[in-house]
Amino acid sequence: MIEAHPSRWRHRLLAAGAALTLSLGAAVAPATGAVANPKSTLPSGNTDYRTLADYENDMAELAAQHPTLVKPITLPYKTTSGRTVRGIEISRNVQANDGKPVFVDVGMHHGNEWPSGEMTMEFAIDLVKNSRNPYVSKLLDRARVVIVPVVNVDGFARNRRQTDTNTDMNRNYGLGWSPLSSAGAAPWSEPESRNIAWLLSTRQATVFNTQHTCIQVVLYPPLQLAAGPAQDVKRLHRLASAVAAEYGPTYRALPSAEDYETTGEAIDWAYYATRGLSITSETCPDPGVARTFQTQVLDTYAAHRSAMFEALETAADPREHAVIEGKAPKDAVLRLTKSFDMYTSPYAQPDGSVRPTSFTTTLSSDLDIERSNGKFEWAVNPSYRPIPAYQADGVRGNQTGFYTEPWILTCERPDGTVLQTTRVNVDLGKRVEVDLKQCKRDFHRKDVR
Repeated sequence: MIEAHPSRWRHRLLAAGAALTLSLGAAVAPATGAVANPKSTLPSGNTDYRTLADYENDMAELAAQHPTLVKPITLPYKTTSGRTVRGIEISRNVQANDGKPVFVDVGMHHGNEWPSGEMTMEFAIDLVKNSRNPYVSKLLDRARVVIVPVVNVDGFARNRRQTDTNTDMNRNYGLGWSPLSSAGAAPWSEPESRNIAWLLSTRQATVFNTQHTCIQVVLYPPLQLAAGPAQDVKRLHRLASAVAAEYGPTYRALPSAEDYETTGEAIDWAYYATRGLSITSETCPDPGVARTFQTQVLDTYAAHRSAMFEALETAADPREHAVIEGKAPKDAVLRLTKSFDMYTSPYAQPDGSVRPTSFTTTLSSDLDIERSNGKFEWAVNPSYRPIPAYQADGVRGNQTGFYTEPWILTCERPDGTVLQTTRVNVDLGKRVEVDLKQCKRDFHRKDVR
């Protein structure tokens, strides 16, 4: 079992991993743009910022060289200008759809925050290079890491904060959305924000981090003071504090609303839709220090890797998710779904009224049964979803409750034939066993369609 904070042991092994990374520094140098330097302290050996081609080449090379550890992913929506958004998954036996808890780590919501992409990409390379380090190996046995270093590809290509529709994609998420400057024409109007919604909706992401610059803070929901504390404020603050402590003594952990108020950010929708712990990690040099590749990337990465291991440990910690277990027919597909309405902030409507609009969030993830005995353990987010402040009749802050809405579990043949449907309620840190006798009985019957 992975301890939540194995402090001394973890730091000793990470130090050994850092030495290993240094000795292998030039092994995964990007194909173009950045310069490899064996003295670099980064896992890649880079001494300059990547181009978009560098990111894509690095991810492709990791997947090609380590096919059992790294799997490429393509997000479904092309950007406004037709660019593809790419990422990778990293885990032991990565090709298996095996129900491990998931840590999702993304960079460059804002296309001119280049260090945020570097941090996420370097951490991916770090995990792969040090996958045989005992500490890292155990984590990759227990959890899956999803990395998308550049989510706002158009913005990065043009070195600008916004997307190519002049939208700040981190104001475009539907929960609490309001038509502020650069928030987009409507909630979810941008393919870039819909990509992240897809990423989190199709995986049981128990921890989600979005990397930014340039302040020294780690933020968590909510975005508005009127919303009041999140139901899981203690868990959120514990994670954010652990991450901030790794970055250094000048970093703070606090609700995003206490930094500055805004609406429509990724972490609000992610937490209130999935109950996965969601944070915004902002790194920056100390005041008065020039912002260069040296100060923003080289000097920061060692702290960043420790911070991300805190997040990954939390994702793997069984106290921070739930588990559904049981037996199903070999080769069956289990699917968990739920759909529910969520709401924007109130805003002026075409009919002259001021009210929220609704949108539907659908969560759907699946698990392949590959063991001959059919046994499975599926790490999932709890079925009890926190009630957000944004409701059909406006903002109703200081919510303390959870919706009692079960996961809908289906047991299916590989061709999609549903053989059994059952409702599953499971809370944080709990395990529940499901009875799939009907699916096992009918799986090989030709008369059941």
